[in-house]
Amino acid sequence: MSDSVVIISTGEELLSGELIDTNGVWLAGELWGLGLRPRAMLTAGDDLDGLVWAIETSASLGSFVILTGGLGPTQDDRSAQAAALWAGVAQAEHPEALAQITARFKARGLKVSKANQKQAFLPEGAEVLENRWGSAPGFRLSHKGSTLVCLPGVPVEMKRLFEAYIRPTLAGETQPSLHCLNTFGLAEARIQMMLDGLDLGGAELGFRANIPQVQVKLRFDRGVKKRIQNTVVAAVSEVLGDALFSVDGRDLAETVVAVLGERGHTISLAESCTAGMTAAWIADVPGASAVLMEAVVVYADAAKTRAVGVPEAMLREHGAVSEAVCCALADGIKARTGTTYALGITGIAGPGGGSEAKPVGTVYIAVAGPGGTHAQHLVIPGTRAQVRKRAAGAALAAVLHCAKSVQSRPEDG
Repeated sequence: MSDSVVIISTGEELLSGELIDTNGVWLAGELWGLGLRPRAMLTAGDDLDGLVWAIETSASLGSFVILTGGLGPTQDDRSAQAAALWAGVAQAEHPEALAQITARFKARGLKVSKANQKQAFLPEGAEVLENRWGSAPGFRLSHKGSTLVCLPGVPVEMKRLFEAYIRPTLAGETQPSLHCLNTFGLAEARIQMMLDGLDLGGAELGFRANIPQVQVKLRFDRGVKKRIQNTVVAAVSEVLGDALFSVDGRDLAETVVAVLGERGHTISLAESCTAGMTAAWIADVPGASAVLMEAVVVYADAAKTRAVGVPEAMLREHGAVSEAVCCALADGIKARTGTTYALGITGIAGPGGGSEAKPVGTVYIAVAGPGGTHAQHLVIPGTRAQVRKRAAGAALAAVLHCAKSVQSRPEDG
């Protein structure tokens, strides 16, 4: 099964470019982690002929096909009809599927409409996969040696059904080990060069770039001893050096929350060019409330003075994008909140506003903590969005560096 899984994502909005296929990407990542390398990923629209073609083609390539989307109540949701045509069977109202849909609506005090009843019309012989998180049941159907699993297109529903019904089935096929090492500040090509010639103990090396981070994946086949895996991970970690911030797959914000939380430390932020992006990233992490105390967006000069006390004279003398102002942002929010660490961020995200002395991408980041206030000056390449994301990443990386180098408790600061 290791090379016989195919993913189909459906929807006209995917073909038109209105939406990015996040379902297919998520499924591929989960399958890769299970040791199942998808043989192909197809995207189909809502037309019936195209859907049937996609299923037939996928079934010819692999014995296990996962399709997402097209199970809704509207007339352009045709995945069940296409699956029936592929298998050469009729569509019929499935009593179990209808009962599940009815129960879901009843629990919300609603009656099932004719449109939603359509979701119970499945190919004859299909196995219903109960959807406890939405109205569209999934189903499993086999034909000529291939198994087709159809899941809802709503991401949260698709993921829950995958975890409930597909992962347990596929996990028994093979159980490799996957180690995800997250880095910041190094490009994929640079990491590849750094790791060239290193004995990976037979591990398959992969990368996943997601600005501002690059993940290094080491996949060991079943049977590779833990001792060998640990040795390889340690060797790769040593090569990556300070660019490495986690070996457990956690991103920058998750790592910051974990590290500060374990030590009972807290953080506050005063952001200018990132406009709250860094704080929002931290807040996305479950348990962030134990770490994140306060954050302010101080985009205008007047806001910097009013919110965190940056002197007007300093702004006139050095400019808003400067080391002095950046440090004042960090010191000001720390004094106001009393947190262990405080971040100050200011910069020029572009595309305009730059100068010869301070080009677009100029960013200053300061961390105020138990060891004092430390600032760094960066010139970040990329678009406006990329500059802001990379600045937020650099800020979190700076906090991690300070937290790992200072062992004092909050009361010591």
